[in-house]
This record gives sequence, structure tokens and C-alpha cells, in this order.
Amino acid sequence: MKGKFMKSANVFSRAIIQPVMFMAVTGIILSVCAILKLDLMPTILKDTGNFIYNILSSGMIGQLSCIFCVGIATALAKPKYKTDAAILGIVTYLIFLFANNSWLQLTHRLAKPNSQGLFGTGQNMVFGIQVTDMGVFLGIILGILVGWMVNKWGNIKLHKYLSPYAGTKSVYIILVFVTILFAIAITYVWPAVNWVIENIVKVMSTTGSIGFFFYGFLNRMLLPVGLHHFLWMPLFYTPLGGTARIAGKLYTGAFNIWLAELGNPSHITAMHQSIGYLSNFGSISLPIGIAFAFWKMSEPKNRQKVAAILIPTVTTAFLAGVTEPLEFMFLFLSPLLWLAHSVVYGISLFLTNIVGIDIQFDTGINMIINSFAFPARLGHQYLIPIMFVVTGLLEYFVFVFMIKRFNIPTIGRANADETLLNGAESEDESVEQAEEKLAQTDSATESADTAKFDNQTKNIVAGLGGPENIDEMINCYTRLRVDVKDTNKLDMDLLKQKTGTKGVMQDGNNIQIVFGVDVESIHDKVDEYLDYLKKHPSESGK
Repeated sequence: MKGKFMKSANVFSRAIIQPVMFMAVTGIILSVCAILKLDLMPTILKDTGNFIYNILSSGMIGQLSCIFCVGIATALAKPKYKTDAAILGIVTYLIFLFANNSWLQLTHRLAKPNSQGLFGTGQNMVFGIQVTDMGVFLGIILGILVGWMVNKWGNIKLHKYLSPYAGTKSVYIILVFVTILFAIAITYVWPAVNWVIENIVKVMSTTGSIGFFFYGFLNRMLLPVGLHHFLWMPLFYTPLGGTARIAGKLYTGAFNIWLAELGNPSHITAMHQSIGYLSNFGSISLPIGIAFAFWKMSEPKNRQKVAAILIPTVTTAFLAGVTEPLEFMFLFLSPLLWLAHSVVYGISLFLTNIVGIDIQFDTGINMIINSFAFPARLGHQYLIPIMFVVTGLLEYFVFVFMIKRFNIPTIGRANADETLLNGAESEDESVEQAEEKLAQTDSATESADTAKFDNQTKNIVAGLGGPENIDEMINCYTRLRVDVKDTNKLDMDLLKQKTGTKGVMQDGNNIQIVFGVDVESIHDKVDEYLDYLKKHPSESGK
């Protein structure tokens, strides 16, 4: 049961990340537009900023539910069904809207707009259609429904005379009726669900800054099992993160509220409390504190090599917000150190909220852009340099104390694993160079076709027990997530030592291999290699 849950959770995490990644890009563009809209800018730039901001605000942020529906349906669907899943996703979404509206009309339950429009009525306009207001929950639920049904019944076979209606066409027929029934049921069920959500938000809002500590703490504690997406995603994009009415429009979710405030600073007098979830030094100052602690606690003779490893890792965290390559350096060494890191992570969010920093940032890039884009009287971003130093030093001193107190074998210490250091000294651990050397050694025995696949790719497949042992493979931001059929066939030493990984985790039949931001290209190479081995099974042992 646990294995099935973890597999489902990992698949869903991967699916939900797809549309969210585009939201992050949208946020950067809107931040630049906000800078163009500043009063000191020439009129033509202000008009350009307004023009692009309004398009993205309405076209992307305003239609997030539909984007989640199509994105999740496509991500969950098996490769051969992905195109059909995308089509069924948008069709199912539209069917729901019209079915829900028609039932509300038929039962005379369409809400009447008041002075604030439909705000507070439990209904909203979506694509110009008045429906039960489910926010992005509608897209998430329908996306999961479509992806699951396509995978389960996408291979339905019918009599040859009915073959045009087989497969995903049959799924569509089923979806039509399921969606209509769901749309009708929602008109009765969702008001109660909405009441529960509102009360959860009220409880969360009464915890103040303490709530942001627990958010940060749980965010890190859930990271190793890959379930942190279930924590931040609802807070960022659903009513669980709060609701605000800005410039006459209703926005739900911390990130959506921030983007609305970013484009309409003249319409607000104080920032919404949900911005506390978004002001995060976790990938900015904390990695710097960790890196200095590792460097300080390493032996003097090793410090140059330690710095060579840590500098690019910290740079990646600062610029891209990817902290896992650094965090996985100590996750497996000491659960106590990871617990301490999680506590500091929560404290950093707590302190940031206490002092009143109210702009969105989780990377160095958007921290700089948003600091210029938003009025300081509202965002208090002038406090960022102070908190940058405070949170970085806090992480540094906690790590130094923990490493000393418990003699934790972090990189560069006498009791540490020297693999990384040896790699930094000789540069032989560089994946590219290792591949070249191994390729030269093995070139005499490999065919011309298999030679095009690098040894990192081959070692990943071999370490997972061969192509026949790989059940399913996906990736998120930094990890290759693999379900294997037989754990006895795994070669963990090969995976850990000859694939260029930052760390390997196993939970039953689920294997997570941490590579960093280039994981997608690695995944593509492995997929290509697996496709080749299917056509040339005799090459599997080479």
C-alpha cells in the first residue's frame, strides 16, 4: 500500500510541476513589466509594460485552472496517449463548464451579481460562463481524471466495424457522461468543501509568523521523499494560500495574489499575509552559510578542493533555486544535520515575516528584479541585505556547531568519504571526462551504434538492473525517479559511484537519483538508450 501511494505521489508531483514551471517564467516576465510600469519610465515603456502585463495576467494567471487541467492530463498520460490526453483535457474542461452552468440554470441556482460582482456567492465567470467557483482545484481534479482514464482504458478494442471509436475515442465517450455527472454533483458538494477550506485558512491565518516557520520546516522535511510539492503547491495556487480582491478582481493562492499586487500597487495599502510563503532565503543565503560551514570544518589541506566543489553548487542554488545537489551532500550523512537545516529553514521564513519583508523571491534573480519592481513602502525590500546576512550566519553557526558536536563526516574532513575530493583534485570524476576514458577503453568491444551512448547513461541502466528491470521512469527538477521490478537486481554501488549522481535514495521499488538541473537531458539520453536496447536486445550486456 505504501509503495503504491509513493509511486502515485511521485507521478502526481511530476505532473503538477509541469504547469508550475511555466508559472515561474510568467512571474519573471510580469516582474520586468512591473519595472517598465514605474512612474519614472517613459510613457512608451509604461504602456508596453501595461500591455504585456494585462495580457499575461488575464491569459495565463486568470486561466490557470484550464492550464493545470491540460498540463496534468498530458503529464500523467502514457507517452502514446499524450496528444489525445491534451485534447481530452481541454474538451473535458469545457464540457464541465457548460454542464455545470446548465444545471445551475435548470435548478434556478445561478447567483445574482452584487456590488462586488460574484464575489462571496461561491460562483465565478470562467471563459465567460458562470459556474461553481472551484478555482484551480477544478483543473487539478479533471486533469487527474483524464490522465487516469486514458491510461486505464486507452487500449479498449471494439469490433472492426466500430474500430474508429476504439481506444481513446471510447474514453472520450465515457468522459462525457462522467464529466456531466461530476459537474452536477459539484453544485451540491462544493459549497461544503469550500466552507472547510475557508475554515482551514482561518486557522492558518491565526498562527501568524509561527505558521510560516512550520511551512518552512515541513517543506524541507518532506523534500527527501519528494512530497514537498503537496505542501507548497496548494498554498501557492489555491484558496488554501489565501484570497484577496485586488483592483476589482478576486485572486486565490499566494503566488497569484503576489502577481496581482505586483501589477496593481496603487490599489493596495498593505501586503497580503500570504506573501510570507514566498519570501524565502532557502536557496539564496542558506546555501552560502552551509558552504562556508563545510569549508571551515574541512581540513586546511582540502579547502581548495572543497571550494571547487561548493562554488558551482551554491551558484546553481542562488541563480536557479535548486538546492538539492548541496543538501544531498549531508542528507545521507546525518539525519540530525538535516533536522537542524529544516529548523533553520523554518526560522528564516519566520524571521523574514517578523521584520516585514513582503516581496516574492526564491532565487537571487527574482530577488533582484522584484526589489526594483515593487514599491519599497509595501515590500520593505531594503531589509533584504540585513536578513541575508542574519539567515546565512544562522545557518553557518548551526552547521559548524552540529558538525563539531557530533563529528559529522562532511566533505573535506578526516572521516569523510574522499570520493568527491579525489574527483575535484584529478577532475577524473567529471562525468564528461570519465565518459571519454571509459569510451576509449571499451571502444574495441562496443559496436559503432552503442558507442554513441555515453557511459553515464549505460551505468544508470546497468545500475537499475538492466532495461527489463525498469518499470517506469520520470524526472522532476533535479531527480530521476524510477520504479524497478526487482530490487535484488539493483547495483547501488554502480549507481552511486559511476553515474555522476549527488545521491541515491531507495524506498521499496522506487529509486530516486539526484543529478541536478541537467536531469532532463540525462533522462532523455536514458530513454533513447532504452529505445535502442528494445530494438537490439543483444546489446543489453555490453
